[in-house]
Amino acid sequence: MKLGGQTRAYPLGEIVDSIASYSEHEINEAMERKGDVWSDIRDSPIAAESFIDRWNNTRLTTPEEFVWFPAEPHGAKPREDESESDQNGEIKPFVLYGVTGSGKTEVYLQAIAHSLAQGRGAIVLVPEISLTPQTVERFKARFSHGPLRTLVAVLHSHLSAGERHDEWHKIRQGRARIVIGARSAIFAPVEPLGLIIVDEEHEHSYKQEEAPRYHARDVAVVRAKRENAAVVLGSATPSMESYHNVSRHKYDLLNLPERADNKRMPHVRVIDMRSENRKEKGTPILSPQLKEGITQRLERSEQTILFLNRRGYSTSLQCPECGFVAECPNCSVSLPYHRRDAKLACHICGFTDDAPKVCPEPKCRNASIRYAGIGTEKVEETLGKLFPHARVQRMDSDLMKRKEDYRVALNDFKAGKTDILIGTQMIAKGLHFENVTLVGVIYADLGLHIADFRAGERTFQLLTQVAGRAGRGDIEGEVYVQSFTPFHPAIQYARRHDYKGFFDQEIEFREQLKYPPASRVALLTLRGRNEEKVRFTSDHLLRELEKYQPDFPDMVLAGPAPAPLLRAETFYRYQIMLRLGQMSRFSRRLATTLESFGIPEEIRLTVDIDPVDLM
Repeated sequence: MKLGGQTRAYPLGEIVDSIASYSEHEINEAMERKGDVWSDIRDSPIAAESFIDRWNNTRLTTPEEFVWFPAEPHGAKPREDESESDQNGEIKPFVLYGVTGSGKTEVYLQAIAHSLAQGRGAIVLVPEISLTPQTVERFKARFSHGPLRTLVAVLHSHLSAGERHDEWHKIRQGRARIVIGARSAIFAPVEPLGLIIVDEEHEHSYKQEEAPRYHARDVAVVRAKRENAAVVLGSATPSMESYHNVSRHKYDLLNLPERADNKRMPHVRVIDMRSENRKEKGTPILSPQLKEGITQRLERSEQTILFLNRRGYSTSLQCPECGFVAECPNCSVSLPYHRRDAKLACHICGFTDDAPKVCPEPKCRNASIRYAGIGTEKVEETLGKLFPHARVQRMDSDLMKRKEDYRVALNDFKAGKTDILIGTQMIAKGLHFENVTLVGVIYADLGLHIADFRAGERTFQLLTQVAGRAGRGDIEGEVYVQSFTPFHPAIQYARRHDYKGFFDQEIEFREQLKYPPASRVALLTLRGRNEEKVRFTSDHLLRELEKYQPDFPDMVLAGPAPAPLLRAETFYRYQIMLRLGQMSRFSRRLATTLESFGIPEEIRLTVDIDPVDLM
């Protein structure tokens, strides 16, 4: 079908590269045609970029054969059928499910030691926000001496080109046999490779959203099989996909059901902010219960962490007189206010403007500007007023612009120079401070009601992870969760530390509605600066896709509809989502369709298989 106006045809190879959803067998065949991909990246980190292209947006099937795993660590309990699996020679990927504070890092260290003892190296993937000096130093300290002594290389996005070059060559030359890094570290030239660990495997940052698209967890599983290595996927809140593979006996499960040294899980209390709203005649930032909890910790010289996953001072600037709301000229969002810089700043495109002192509307000019909503900056201000003698540190991307800023803030907190730490998700995981006895979640509902079928899963994961920062020392921890929907299942299961209960309910919902992991999803996004043309093109593309129904009877189509964020960086965006059981045959059919489907020159189409971001 050809649409009006200038159009372009997509080369078939380009389409396949951008939407591929290959099986493991297909990927192996492609590698054989293109040569040994790992030898391609031996000499330079730059060569890894071409390798990533080959893995563009892949979703990989589960490997069937893996080698060793070290002896059971203390407290780790395999499933009853696991030994039978081992006896049959079908050692599979391991999901290490351990509650927060259970000692997963110690398990990793023991597994790495086993790999080094066999003369093989290890790659440890961590989310970028968890790549703290605290984490890296623990690995370096363990392997800085003794018969297993080795350098530890660190790879992440904050390294300069020179630093990355130096780290890469330490690995290539065999001086660093352990690599710790964010998702791109999966391509590090560790030879021979014995172990891959994906820590916090549920984290969505392992999926690269920009081209070339790939999921580091999936690449890890296939690379481990190709190199006869073991792979461990660790988390206190495993992804639905990984735990679903456990339930289907594709992955093996290791349990760490209790905290190390018999420490108790923190007591979680959910505070109904609806009643607090009625009492206060307005929504308080801190409930009376949370304020009292902070006061008690200050009196006992204990520390508090407060979590709010929204930076800035307020979410929008409004005029109560004429109704004006400051909006981004490039995106369909209001402009958050950042008081420290006296700026309005878009968190999507980066647009900034000076905050007005009066209403910008010429016919209004009202001087009573209102700042609605709250961010971490406003929480910091509130703490200063309520607890003027407390030492407060804010940690978000507005302040932590350099890796040194992050290191200094954490060291001060560890040394007891900070009483209250307030921050976004960068403080929600990977931190171990024994003097933290109270965690407060300011608004638990922030990500709960967005147009994303994973909203409940992400909320449960985030609450569980941040709650896990409390009570890691000798004093039992408490967690106060402030919520306007206190009886939501995600919040209640997090309150009870009940991952299995959450999974069982959520998988039933996913199966009923054919959402992953019960199906596969493809998200087609069309964008352009003319909204009408984008909508028109989307309608025509939908009609083409509807022709697939006889060949794919289980396919469910939704859309086209405006994206939840309709306009981003001056582009209007419409989406078509489809769900079906198997993706390989469908993706090849879709590639053929798009090659002949005329798309106006000014319209851009992206296809994302198994997306993690639907916005």
